[in-house]
Amino acid sequence: MTKLLSPAKSNVLFLGNEAIARGALEAGVSVAAGYPGTPSSEVIESLAPVARERNLYVEWSVNEKVALEVAAAASFAGLRSMAVMKQNGVNVASDFLLHLTASGTRGGLVLVSCEDPGALSSVNEGESRYFARMLEMPLLEPADFQEAKDLTKWAFELSETIGNVVMLRSVTRMSHASGNVVCGKLPVKTRKAHFEYDGPVMDSSRGPMISTPVVAKHLLHQQKLKVVEALFEKSPFNRYTGPAKPELLIIASSACFLYAEEAVEMLGLQKRVGILKLGTTWPLPRKLLEKHLRKSKKILMVEEVMPFLEENVKVLASGMVSRIGVKTFFGKYDETLPAAGELNPDIVAEALGKILKVKRKALPANYLREVQKAAALIPAREQTFCAGCPHRASFWNIHNA
Repeated sequence: MTKLLSPAKSNVLFLGNEAIARGALEAGVSVAAGYPGTPSSEVIESLAPVARERNLYVEWSVNEKVALEVAAAASFAGLRSMAVMKQNGVNVASDFLLHLTASGTRGGLVLVSCEDPGALSSVNEGESRYFARMLEMPLLEPADFQEAKDLTKWAFELSETIGNVVMLRSVTRMSHASGNVVCGKLPVKTRKAHFEYDGPVMDSSRGPMISTPVVAKHLLHQQKLKVVEALFEKSPFNRYTGPAKPELLIIASSACFLYAEEAVEMLGLQKRVGILKLGTTWPLPRKLLEKHLRKSKKILMVEEVMPFLEENVKVLASGMVSRIGVKTFFGKYDETLPAAGELNPDIVAEALGKILKVKRKALPANYLREVQKAAALIPAREQTFCAGCPHRASFWNIHNA
């Protein structure tokens, strides 16, 4: 038996992408489609071997747009489905995605975007969170491996609650690292595909899957987003740790929460710094943010890569000044954190040191010497296409020609 089908309550070491795949199985996914691209590929690769046993249709599509169309067709027929791609692929799928969010869905549909801060296996650091805001999709960002599984499972439920797509965003250090995950129960699937199309035009559960009448459906979608925000306000995937009145409040999402947590511990600032971890990052839970923004006058935004949270939290804070006071924000815009590349605990610790005037204890000289010796032994590794990637053969043939 593959570890992806481990029984409930098993404690299993999963790759981040395997945890996402397990969450989809626990949600009763029926169709999964994707286009290969690091760091997303292992989600589909994990599901394919268990497809027959779990009565699951899995495919590599010809591109990301087609993958999303396959998932949407399944959703329209009432089945739970998932489209998987890297951040570049969301650009490819965005044309159809715009119309899909306008028309709505039926069976739970989750769009998984695995992104690549630092461009470790990509040609750019582009990210998809701005699509969530522009197309008005709920956005979820797991911070650890258990959340990768649990948030994926919940994303399907959320999608069916609002009748629309939900985006789950991972990053390389989440997708390609491993951690322990406590498994839930794998359901017995009883859903069968059935497409309704002759109901009222405003009833997305029985009517035609179209975006018209545009204004009326847009207003309905706005109402559903209010339902999402209300759910996000009480979500257990948002949590605060730290003192009641911290000198500095960190707001972080995804793997950056772990970097921030480690940096605070490295500098011994647990009694001076609080951390608000957001797992639900669009729409932002405004009441929750107001509650925690009251705690401190200084706010550090820790995120990769673009200042998505920083921008949106600043906008919210500007409308709350009469209630929360004026805040000083640190992050990408003031160059407290770098505007490009991955973050890590050392970078966040350096930022904390600047803000709070704290010096990090110097590492022993003999440790640094040993690090330098070890670094000299590591062979140079240039970027290349992954084993099995069809682009390898394509470029080899072009080179030879």
